[in-house]
Amino acid sequence: MTRVTLLRRIVAVFVAVCCAASINAVAKDYPADSGWSTFWGAFVDEIAGPPGAEALKPREHFSEAGIAFDYPAVLRVHYDAEDRQWRLWRGDFEFEVHVGSYREGHAQRLLEMMGGMLHDGETAAPPPESIPALSLCGRDVPGWRLRLTFLDEPHEYLAYTLSLGDNDARLFLFDDLLVDGKTSLLHEATLEALRTSLRCTAG
Repeated sequence: MTRVTLLRRIVAVFVAVCCAASINAVAKDYPADSGWSTFWGAFVDEIAGPPGAEALKPREHFSEAGIAFDYPAVLRVHYDAEDRQWRLWRGDFEFEVHVGSYREGHAQRLLEMMGGMLHDGETAAPPPESIPALSLCGRDVPGWRLRLTFLDEPHEYLAYTLSLGDNDARLFLFDDLLVDGKTSLLHEATLEALRTSLRCTAG
C-alpha cells in the first residue's frame, strides 16, 4: 500500500484539525528522511492531487554517483547513504536510483523477487516482461516491467540496470499506481526526462 493510501482514512480528521487550529509547520522544517516529512508530504499530495502537465515542466538537476539527469521539480529527494540509494517521490509515484555491484540480469531478478514478496492477488504474480531497451549513455539498456496487485492496488514497476566503467552499476527502479490500467503523467515525465537528459561521468 502506498503512503497516500495509508493516509486516506485519516485525511478527513487531519483536515478538520488544520481548519480548527493554526498550523505553521511545513515539510521543509523537517529532515527529508523524517517520518513527519513523509507524512506531511503525503498529506499535501493527497489534498493537492497529482500534478498536471504544466506543473511537470519545471526541472531540477540530479548529479551524483557518476551520473547526471533532469527530473520534474515536483519530486522530493531522499538519499540513503548506507544503501547508496536515492529516492525521488511524490504521491503514489517513486523513482529510485541504486548503486551497487549488480550483475547482468539483476533488474529482471529483482522484479521477480518483488513479485513473490509483494503480490497479493488470488493467483501468483506474473513474471516480469521484457520491454524496449533505453539508450542511456551510448548503451542499449534492457528494460523489465512487472504489474502486480499490492494491498488491493494495481502497481507497475519498471527496472533498468546500467553498467558503467567504475565497476558499479546504476539501477533505475520506477513504481507507479495504475489508474484505469495507465501510469501517471508524473511517471511518464520522469522516464522521459531520464531518457533524454542522462549523462554519465563514471565511464
